[in-house]
Amino acid sequence: MVVKEREQWKETSADEIKDFISNVYEKEAKSPCPVERLKTLSDSLRRKSCGECVICREGILQLSVLAESITQGGGREGDIDVISEISQDMSIGSGCDFGREVGKIAKDIIDSEREQFERHIKRKRCDSLVCKKFITYYISPEACTGCNQCAKACKAESIKGSNGLIHIIDSASCTKCGDCVRTCESGAILKSSTSVPNLPTIPVPVGSTPSDSSQGSLMSQRRRRRSE
Repeated sequence: MVVKEREQWKETSADEIKDFISNVYEKEAKSPCPVERLKTLSDSLRRKSCGECVICREGILQLSVLAESITQGGGREGDIDVISEISQDMSIGSGCDFGREVGKIAKDIIDSEREQFERHIKRKRCDSLVCKKFITYYISPEACTGCNQCAKACKAESIKGSNGLIHIIDSASCTKCGDCVRTCESGAILKSSTSVPNLPTIPVPVGSTPSDSSQGSLMSQRRRRRSE
């Protein structure tokens, strides 16, 4: 495979290589999240590198590893500068236009979206609501119709409730697969990368407010204490 790729890039013009990489980027790196785009780009193209040029082979691999770590909440201070340096080195020092073009695109991503990378690393936040590590699914009490379709669609059984009740999602067991979002016709299931609004702590009748559910929960606790 390496020999095949090596011969391919040696026989390909600079314009053809640029078009190939641009097409891969446009087709596979469509995510609105720049960190996810860098991860997808580097992960796809590292398998296309011939491997002969160390700076290209290792550079793309390191870009993939660093971007993956950031999306999983493992980003560290200094990662952005490392990504920028690797990209810069690749764009200048790669042995062929393949590595140089990948380096240029990666450098453009990190330069134009540096603030978003910083938010992923420092604030553990994805404004695009793409990186699962940083998002929380919740059900809007105002929009939930109590149809129970989301609970049926949840393979992890993380959604509690039944017909006529405002459903709630157990964040601890939620796999963030998104099946519930696709099932909910009322658009009641939302995502947040910051804090979620005040929500019922238990399933309550549709039309109840969060304060009603809180009071109901407190009353239930008091009744249990009296019975004890």
